[in-house]
Amino acid sequence: MGLKRLIRSLWVIGIIAVGGIFCGAAAAQTPSFCFLSASSYYEQVYCELQARGQTRGLPPFHQFKRNDEVIQAAILKRPAESNGIKLPSPQKPSVQSVEAVAPDLDLDKSPPPVLTAVSQSDKTVLAPVTAGSACQLHQQHITCGTKRFQLMGNRANHHLAAEALTAANRMALPRYQGADESTQIQPYLREAYRVYLSKMHEIGLAGATLNYDKFTFLFDDLRSKGLDFTERFETMYTYLKQDKKRMGVSEKLQMDESLQISDCADLSDDFMVCSRAGRNYLFVAGS
Repeated sequence: MGLKRLIRSLWVIGIIAVGGIFCGAAAAQTPSFCFLSASSYYEQVYCELQARGQTRGLPPFHQFKRNDEVIQAAILKRPAESNGIKLPSPQKPSVQSVEAVAPDLDLDKSPPPVLTAVSQSDKTVLAPVTAGSACQLHQQHITCGTKRFQLMGNRANHHLAAEALTAANRMALPRYQGADESTQIQPYLREAYRVYLSKMHEIGLAGATLNYDKFTFLFDDLRSKGLDFTERFETMYTYLKQDKKRMGVSEKLQMDESLQISDCADLSDDFMVCSRAGRNYLFVAGS
């Protein structure tokens, strides 16, 4: 059986399994911040094609995500080439995927899956706040002595700075130019993650950020494919700003009741970030 026939067979099996009827074009799907649910480069490519209106003949995103890297790359090959998107072949063995939890944007009422993030190495760990520290977690804020960090959610566009969703506002992650030793990568990733959180907050998506584990997985995934991590996040940011201009978000703050201070990390003087069951919670100082 040829590769194209194999893909088509697996695709049809997936459609029948979920009891759906697929008409051969994913363009009928309503785009809903696709990039926030993309957990790998190939999934980001799918989201980019969706944003360009070039998903004709592709399966719906939730079905696409169920395939391994080899099948995903084969499915994307033709439309990616047609749109000038670089599509490196999957590495073997493939990098273990870390699935992104659906963003909490109230775009639909279906409950998000509860997934456990996968650690690749020591560089995916932020030092947690210890129970014996001066920091305490309250209902929607953290206090560290006299300093207060407030939980931040998503924000409607009229609450954003005037230039937030313009082309002039770039994510501008720092570039990594060091060696591959984790002792050098770790401080870089910590700073890049801080910038990422700050820029997501600027466009009103603080309630839908990647946790540190998923962020560093994308760093590994992109580098394993010879792709530029900084440029890829710039592309993602561009499309997220476009989505934010035309789609509303819920500003409701909702925190996991089982969240503990040990789930949190002191990222900088301005941010503390907590993560539990795949969800991320950003706390901002002085808010």
